[in-house]
Amino acid sequence: GPSYSLGGRGAKSLPSPTVDFKEEGKVVIDIWVDRDGIVKRAEIGKGTTTTNSTLRETALQAALNASFAEDKSATELQKGTITYTFIIRQ
Repeated sequence: GPSYSLGGRGAKSLPSPTVDFKEEGKVVIDIWVDRDGIVKRAEIGKGTTTTNSTLRETALQAALNASFAEDKSATELQKGTITYTFIIRQ
């Protein structure tokens, strides 16, 4: 499944992308999360190893649907990452 880093905040929902794919790779998504745990912005980040637009777009959409624990003392938009690793299983 996906892994994430968001300054110690827990994930409430971390959807996995659902797509048929024929190549492997890693997609790193930079996310900005508000104090309520809602992802407000997401974009492809450094460390992404695939140029496959389907994998990238699917990971981006999954990241936008993620949610995290509330943190009323967090910055207005806390930056973190979600990493999706696509592996072809035989």
